[in-house]
Amino acid sequence: MDRVEKLMKKVEDEGVDAVMIINFENSSKASSFYFSGFTGSFSILILHKDFRKLITDPRYTEQAKKETNFEIVEYREGEVFDFLKGVLEKLPLKKLGIEETRVSLYVHNQLREKLEIELVPVDKYITLLRMSKDEEEIRKIREAVKLAEEAFKQTLEILKPGMKEKEVAAYLEYRMKILGAESPAFETIVASGWRSALPHGRASDKSIEKNEPIVFDFGARLNGYSSDITRMVCIGEPSDDFKKIHSIVFEAQSRALEKARAGITGKELDSVARDFIENKGYGPMFGHGLGHGLGIEVHEAPRISTRNEEKLPENSVVTIEPGIYLEGRFGVRIEEDVVLRKEGREILTSLSREIITV
Repeated sequence: MDRVEKLMKKVEDEGVDAVMIINFENSSKASSFYFSGFTGSFSILILHKDFRKLITDPRYTEQAKKETNFEIVEYREGEVFDFLKGVLEKLPLKKLGIEETRVSLYVHNQLREKLEIELVPVDKYITLLRMSKDEEEIRKIREAVKLAEEAFKQTLEILKPGMKEKEVAAYLEYRMKILGAESPAFETIVASGWRSALPHGRASDKSIEKNEPIVFDFGARLNGYSSDITRMVCIGEPSDDFKKIHSIVFEAQSRALEKARAGITGKELDSVARDFIENKGYGPMFGHGLGHGLGIEVHEAPRISTRNEEKLPENSVVTIEPGIYLEGRFGVRIEEDVVLRKEGREILTSLSREIITV
């Protein structure tokens, strides 16, 4: 049973006749790619138990023919919703499933007005499918991890005091592309000194100084799948205070990795690391969840946080990334990419989790 068949099986109880995935300027590129293999920025998928249609415009017609086995319907002119109405009128549909969270209010209103058909949100079913990766997806994520790690190692070879954070981040992304990545998975974070206390601090014009900590948060996109890794680096000798905080984060992560497995709830796993950090007196300095799902998108379900009381599914790929951030001083975060299996976890990342000194 392929992905479309699995989805249609899941939505049967809702009385859904077909599912429509609307991808306007990458609004739902991830789900469009997941079900069809199409990588363009404009597509409308119509998924049915008996057929699969992909609507796109002339920019992507030839590309779509190469990337998918869906029936290609070319949209050339006129209002897109009128065109869509013409396509759907030929089909016996009473209920149409949509990814409600991926469409704007304007698009939703246009669909209701033009199509005159009952719209049913099916986001939860798509999320459930995408959370559990098949072995081919896991292989692709593993390769994306391997590529990003190699690019990171090559970047460490040119790292020296006085380089700007932006310069280092640009070099790391350049090495990813040279090694074959489609793109960085996200905007690379290189934050040094006091800026390492910014959990998502973008690389800046700040010069990296000797003996100050540097957080590297980076990932590569390869074959449509992403990696997401964080490591702490120091040019020279790290301070005792930094070593102390790093050791706490390291131990919190180690405990979480030991407990990580399919079937534990996101909240339970988060608490393993969070409780340890709180007991060390740094609870308020750990302000984000322990991790998130990883796949086609860098941040996807499931979440590993205090708010997720659902069980983490088998073969989901997640990050485990505790952190402590001391405002105005420095921050520490270490991040692994992990597959959750029934019997435990498979760690995809291979770089040392210790402080990396150059």
